[in-house]
Amino acid sequence: MKAAVRRLLMSLVPIFFLLGAASAQNPSTCTQNCPAPYVPNAFWTTQYGTASANIVLSPTNFLACSSTSYALCFYSGPNTAPKKKRGSPALPALPCRVSNDDEGIANCGCYAESGTSYVDIHAIRNTEAYIETVRVCGLDGAKCANLLSSELPDKVSSVTGGTPTALPTAPVCGYLEADAGGKAPMAPDAELVSTFSFARVKSYGLAQTSCTSTPAPYAGCMTASCTFERDAKGKSTGFATCRCPIYTGPFQVGQADAACDLGGGNVWSAGYAPGSGGAAQ
Repeated sequence: MKAAVRRLLMSLVPIFFLLGAASAQNPSTCTQNCPAPYVPNAFWTTQYGTASANIVLSPTNFLACSSTSYALCFYSGPNTAPKKKRGSPALPALPCRVSNDDEGIANCGCYAESGTSYVDIHAIRNTEAYIETVRVCGLDGAKCANLLSSELPDKVSSVTGGTPTALPTAPVCGYLEADAGGKAPMAPDAELVSTFSFARVKSYGLAQTSCTSTPAPYAGCMTASCTFERDAKGKSTGFATCRCPIYTGPFQVGQADAACDLGGGNVWSAGYAPGSGGAAQ
């Protein structure tokens, strides 16, 4: 028993260290007490898995951020483009293929977007960013600006005639913005970071497919490291390539009537919202 307690206490030492070292400064612009070197988040952030599982338990888990760029991988997976909706422009193919040099990683084609997006607090892959964010926002993200609070003010005002208290921006948001060298602090070599938004809802709709009967591999792209896709002249094409960790478990896909098993070395960019069809990439 004593040995087990000792092991538990020793496992908590890095957490205590990071809690003390975490800075409130924006990591992309800070000049002192800046973020520690990147350490992948190996903690089980929920009872359902690690950060790579992209678990969503509540709308407050989605922390509201604003950045000049982010990758949207929510629709990535097959080599073929989905059927377009009537009256909408054709949709691109956004393949998500298992890497030839690392079977634990999928290289996923994603949209490159800008503006407001949301970070799943349970899927922050940078250890310091995760601990700093949990310390400020709570384990469920409810103490910081989130998907629920961003939709709530107008509704509250219309009912009560008052304005709800504004919530602070989550520390993780500072890890999305590229620094002067063009790199985002979230992970090494990241030009932009994969998050979630509703930027393409008009084209894809909100329907989802549940793939929860049998655990299977999927790409947990939330907070994955991404690079811009560029044309021959070096100009951004509006797309990005993200290196997403592969996780095995139940998941939901952000498209209707999707085949859960893509085959041919492809996997869906997906996440898991137990008991619902929530989004997480």
